[in-house]
Amino acid sequence: MLVKVSSKGLITLPKAIRSELRVDKGDYLAVSTEGSKIIFRKVAIGVDWENSDDVWKGYAAKKLAEE
Repeated sequence: MLVKVSSKGLITLPKAIRSELRVDKGDYLAVSTEGSKIIFRKVAIGVDWENSDDVWKGYAAKKLAEE
């Protein structure tokens, strides 16, 4: 599938891929490279309802950096 990168660097994941991998609104994806490939990996993060989303974004970034 072909997707276009916007002027802000955004892409849209095609619906077929989102459905196949069960990627939904609010999910987190880890992004890395392998040679000339861009790799997206779905990341499961538990939800702590007492902390804001910004706290979880920081936690997720730190957790992914450790992997």
